[in-house]
Amino acid sequence: MEKADYRQELKAQLVSLGAASLLALWLLLEPRMISALPLGWRLPVWLLGVWAVGAGFFHGMGLVRRGWSARLLGAPLCWVLLALLFVVLLVRSLSA
Repeated sequence: MEKADYRQELKAQLVSLGAASLLALWLLLEPRMISALPLGWRLPVWLLGVWAVGAGFFHGMGLVRRGWSARLLGAPLCWVLLALLFVVLLVRSLSA
């Protein structure tokens, strides 16, 4: 049973790392999605992007430990942040 849990955790880390990599690449190719926003919207979206991509890489590399890092960068919140950033970027790319 422990082997199945370990494999499931590795798959979850791979999904986090892959999603963070794809979102980071998308932002590198189209930086105008954030830079074209007014300053009042740009800063929160930029902070969301830094937090989401950072949490995705942090979780994907298996660096999350117990305590505050597990709450701020751990699996459930990491995926929510990545999904929220994806939705924001998708809306921005469709509206532009």
